[in-house]
Parts: sequence; C-alpha cells; structure tokens
Amino acid sequence: MGQEAQIAASDIAQALLEVTGNALMTGDFEAFKSAFHVPQKMATLAGPIHMETVEDMERAFREMCQHFKVIGLTEMIRTCVAAEYKSPALVESTHVAELLRNGKRLNEPYPVFSTLQKIDGVWKVTGSEYALDPMNGQALALKKADASHRPNEN
Repeated sequence: MGQEAQIAASDIAQALLEVTGNALMTGDFEAFKSAFHVPQKMATLAGPIHMETVEDMERAFREMCQHFKVIGLTEMIRTCVAAEYKSPALVESTHVAELLRNGKRLNEPYPVFSTLQKIDGVWKVTGSEYALDPMNGQALALKKADASHRPNEN
C-alpha cells in the first residue's frame, strides 16, 4: 500500500450505500451505475442473477424504482454493519437495509453481503447477495438484471 493512507473499509461501503440509495430514491440511473462494475453476479434467495451489461443493470434499476413507488417508499435506511479488507483493492461488506413509508417499516430489515473492488482507482460494487424472499418485490425487480430477461433481439 506504500505511503497511501488506507480508508476504513466501512467508510468505503457506507459511501457506496449513500450513492446508490440516493440514486434509487431520486431515479438517477447515471449516479447508480457509477457505483457498479459490469459484469457481475448478484443473488437473492431465488438464486443467482447474471448481470452482463449496463442495460441489464438499468432494467433492474427501473423495476426497483417502480416497486418503491408502488409501495410508497419515503425512506431507505442502509447501514454497513461489517466491512473488511481482503486485499488492498478488495473489501467484503455486509449492510442491513430497511424500507420505510412515513416512518413506518415496510419490511423487516434484511442483510446484504457485497464485494467491493477498487477498479481503475474507483471503488465499485462487483457482486451482492440479498437475503430477500424470492417473491419479495425488490427481489423480483433485481431478477430483471439477469441476462435471461433481455428482450429478444430478432
């Protein structure tokens, strides 16, 4: 690591949570995509999600924003509860997410495990595992990132 000071792993994770959370609340896909590396693998309790392109990611982003609108989401609280460097350019983190409408919980808080990598000098999410029931609206929205959900190109 040389002379460069190392940022706390939890600060890196929390900063990415802030960027992505604000982007989801405001519908800002450009800000959202700046925090992710493509391709990547995600997962929910329904199984793996293979996100291969930015278009795959945008499809899930739009579905999540729509889901949050439908459920009346007014606040998203995501807090890093653990983060650890695995190498100078790799952090593994866990955060807990809670969705609220006017101060009332819309769900039980759920954990998310993420892999964060420093790519070309920028920290990015390169994979996530969401402890979401397969029929949860957010899990269904995330599933739209899977390459199998691409429109036919014929």
